[in-house]
Amino acid sequence: MDAVETPVPEGLAVTREEVTADELAALGVDLERDFPGSSAADFRRYPVLTEGGWFTVVKHQKTLESVSRERGPLLGPIVLTSDGLDVY
Repeated sequence: MDAVETPVPEGLAVTREEVTADELAALGVDLERDFPGSSAADFRRYPVLTEGGWFTVVKHQKTLESVSRERGPLLGPIVLTSDGLDVY
């Protein structure tokens, strides 16, 4: 069965950031023990929306197992133009 690609409107994509081996080690991940045959390139960091709100997760992309989950920004990947605005 061929995969069906759905076009994503430009500007609505969420970037999945690469994770380094040092970052995985800092999270307590031992690649040889926890994910044999995988490398740091198999992991990505990105925002996800759950029943508890937005979280920033690091997931193994082949199994979708989370190795890190931290509370993320209130609106996830949506950045308001007023963010960072100092009003005096």
